[in-house]
Amino acid sequence: MVFRVELGERIRILLDMFRSRPEAAAIAGVTPEHLASYIGGRAKPPFELLARLAQAKDVSLEWLATGQGRQSLGEVIAGFAAIPVAEADAYSGPGSYPLAEDVREHIAFSRAWLHAAIRTPEARLCVVFNRGDANEPDIMDGDAMLVSTGLDRVTDDGYYVFKPDGRLITRKVQIYVDGRVSLQTQATMDKKPPEILSPEEAARIVFGRVRWRGGLL
Repeated sequence: MVFRVELGERIRILLDMFRSRPEAAAIAGVTPEHLASYIGGRAKPPFELLARLAQAKDVSLEWLATGQGRQSLGEVIAGFAAIPVAEADAYSGPGSYPLAEDVREHIAFSRAWLHAAIRTPEARLCVVFNRGDANEPDIMDGDAMLVSTGLDRVTDDGYYVFKPDGRLITRKVQIYVDGRVSLQTQATMDKKPPEILSPEEAARIVFGRVRWRGGLL
């Protein structure tokens, strides 16, 4: 029983790499309810099902079956997730412009920390570097931002990355009572009117929500 519980936890980690449970279920050829039963240890998953899921996310079958060895080729150390860096930086005020580079690395984050603090499937996360000082001190020039992508709307106040015309921009968002979305930077608050979008307009250009930022002190 202990083995089945531990296997269920590794299956959960694998499933969190997909954008949604229905997506994973479609690849596995079962229903989302079947996946839940494997996570909970109530049913024994077929080998073919595990192989399909593991192959889709480049996860080691040895690790999935036993918990031993390297979890995936994308990992540097077991227990860490390799989060990709976006191809362009996000513009946040004067003095800096978004940069695009041919080669982008991955940044390793503790999988336990991501699960406890960020609570977003790994497949939806990416790192975006902020350029510009208009959102200081909340977000500094050069900060790495962990961004949750795949949003279909903007529903909460906070910092977001938008993609209005092919470039990425970092903006502070406030939601009005009537649902309209206010976009501004920290530097322009109380100095000039914010940009106001309808919920539909904001949904069309949102790239993701900033869940964490970090940089040099």
